Amino acid sequence: MNNKAYKSLSVADVAEKLTEFSKNFEKLLICIHRSPDGDAVGSAFALKRIYEELSGTATVVCCDEAPKYLSFIINGQNTVKYTGKEEYTKIVTVDTASPSQMGDLEFLCEKVEFAIDHHEIHTEYSDNCTDGSASAAGEVLFEIYKHLVGSKRINENADICRAIFCAISADTGSFQYSNTTAKTHKIASELVNIINSDENGINTAEISRLIHNSRSMETLKAEKLCIEKLKFAMDRRIAYIILNNEDIRTEGLESEHFGAAIDIPRSVEGVLLSFVLKESDRSRENCTVTYKISTRSSCNVSVADICKKFGGGGHVKAAGGSITAKNEEEAVNAVLSEFENALKGE
Repeated sequence: MNNKAYKSLSVADVAEKLTEFSKNFEKLLICIHRSPDGDAVGSAFALKRIYEELSGTATVVCCDEAPKYLSFIINGQNTVKYTGKEEYTKIVTVDTASPSQMGDLEFLCEKVEFAIDHHEIHTEYSDNCTDGSASAAGEVLFEIYKHLVGSKRINENADICRAIFCAISADTGSFQYSNTTAKTHKIASELVNIINSDENGINTAEISRLIHNSRSMETLKAEKLCIEKLKFAMDRRIAYIILNNEDIRTEGLESEHFGAAIDIPRSVEGVLLSFVLKESDRSRENCTVTYKISTRSSCNVSVADICKKFGGGGHVKAAGGSITAKNEEEAVNAVLSEFENALKGE
């Protein structure tokens, strides 16, 4: 990665750049983080539709496929899996706090024009428009959208608002998590009015149902497996799950079915810190296993600080990273040790 100084961009700066890109017929490639969630997908497709309203062309891509429950947002694009054949002249990232979060697309990070993000710990790899106080990247996208509508460069658009509502609802746990603020509710109120006044698409109640209350049989089997593998430490103040690919394959499941795995240990009464280690890669040559780390905090411990030690980051209450170890035991011990030390120092 180069060592250039990166600029902090305002919402107005991003709006100007998007307007300039569209006038110059730039083809936009919008990259999101691996294992994409509702905020990443919703925010990216909000940006895609904003750019299309500016008469531009944009494609959303990821190193992983998006979960099927988010297909209502992807709509006509059908897939977000990067093939290498996508045409583009400019690259931006959304909801991606560090180059490592791009997974197999990390090689693109040096070409990124700017990043739109909301993580409190953001590793700069390009010019960026970040707001660590925002509940979701969707909040930042809403501000960009409102700026463009206010300056009469685009019209009010219910489909853009649906994507933004999806992003915010997903990252706030349907407005239940501690990252939900008064501003979040104000934005949601405006989105609800726009979306539910449009008869040509699904309303906010249906969006919420699809995100939070619609589970496939595979997802239910994944939850069952997570419960069976649930472990505890420090008098049940720490809860964790280790998922390896062999277990997942044996159950006839895929990675996408474990998107809500972290909610299992997090929801146990009395648990203050929780994490999930999920196998992502196994190297026969180096005899190592790489695990993705998902974490949650229900106390004053910042899991973002912990995950930063594992090449990741995120928010005080929710963060992620990765670890490569010789085996499962070594990986668990390394992560658990950091969690125990953090809780002891609280």
